Amino acid sequence: MNLNNKEEKEIEIKKLYKAQKIALYWLLALIYLSFIGLQLGRIQSIANFNYSLHEIMNLPFIIAIFVVPVLSLIYIFLYIKYLRKRGRKKTDIKSIIQSILIISSIVIFITITDYQFNEVSTTGIFKVEQKLHDDSKYYLLVNDKKVWVSYNEFQLVQENHQYLISFLWNKRNPDKGKLKSIKPLD
Repeated sequence: MNLNNKEEKEIEIKKLYKAQKIALYWLLALIYLSFIGLQLGRIQSIANFNYSLHEIMNLPFIIAIFVVPVLSLIYIFLYIKYLRKRGRKKTDIKSIIQSILIISSIVIFITITDYQFNEVSTTGIFKVEQKLHDDSKYYLLVNDKKVWVSYNEFQLVQENHQYLISFLWNKRNPDKGKLKSIKPLD
């Protein structure tokens, strides 16, 4: 009878392990797909080719906003239940490495996504206040922002002239930007 009880416990532990592993795989798949979709959605040529495709690329992220918290809770519940049933055992190095990789990739995805959500595109008619050169990097001072430009753009632009300028900058670092386009006013 004791042997049968032990076998049932082993079967239940295997089922819990499999359930928490499936929840983890679904969670990771959704996180990775949403991140890839967001990155592909940022490619302008896709939006130019087919805007519906561009919008569909963001669909996994929209779904992930609602599903990931629920899947995370399910995974945590199943994992805790599995650990309680299994009892205290030494964790192997493979599980530790997997956990570190999973957690670090999720943190990196969140950091990149958060940074990208704070990007702002500004377009308008601006006066180039100053041209700056640091080492091998070239900047234009536009609207109190140090906008990074290529060497060619740096050479073609004149100080104290107005241009139609489009540049990206980040709310977390509002003093710097990157030039998207610049056209002289006729």
